[in-house]
Amino acid sequence: MDHSIGAVARLAGVSVKTVRHYSDLGLLTSRRTASGHRRYDATAVARLELIRTLRALGLDLETVRTVLERERMLADVLAAHADALAVQIRALQAQHAVVSVVAHHHSTPEELTDMTAQFEQARRTLIADFLADALGDDPVLAAVRQNLTPVLPSDAEPRQLEAWLELAALVSEDDFRTSVRRMAAGYRVLAGDDLLWANPELRGRLIELRRTADPRWERYLELLAVVNGWAPPSRVAG
Repeated sequence: MDHSIGAVARLAGVSVKTVRHYSDLGLLTSRRTASGHRRYDATAVARLELIRTLRALGLDLETVRTVLERERMLADVLAAHADALAVQIRALQAQHAVVSVVAHHHSTPEELTDMTAQFEQARRTLIADFLADALGDDPVLAAVRQNLTPVLPSDAEPRQLEAWLELAALVSEDDFRTSVRRMAAGYRVLAGDDLLWANPELRGRLIELRRTADPRWERYLELLAVVNGWAPPSRVAG
């Protein structure tokens, strides 16, 4: 049994124009009657429903064609498409975080531009530059630098982005960098090569050094925990 173009369109839930378009592209096959009208066999409806489903999933027509012609396995196509969607989702989540922060702060267009630029700069180099400036490139301190490095997830929440932006502003302050350098030098003198601080007496002296350090350092640690999704750090009693 064959169908007219209108019947195929109704059965598949699409427009006649869509059926004609897919037919012209070679995605649907039809025969012509003596009067020139298109007629479709029973498989056309199922084929059209598959095309509609694949298009609804976001696949382009060329990819749909390769599936229909069995040039590519459907599972392989969908797996690749899922990977591409995951990348888009992460990008949209990052955009959502930026937009949410801007809306929350009622930022002006100029502030939005500055915030976006600051976010990109911080993501690339700012934190690494700050830690290298404060701790130097001593291999012994590699683990310390790593533990103090914020890693903004690709699917960051607005609060993580806010924390990241505050971190970027904080480490851009020259006097904060200077105070952290002094604190790091003091740690290094006290700890020597015992950076794990196994000695209880030494650990107490190191904690005392942290207590008297720049209070902005405590804020750095709090923001670091937010960005990395860690539990809030314990505060040192003053």
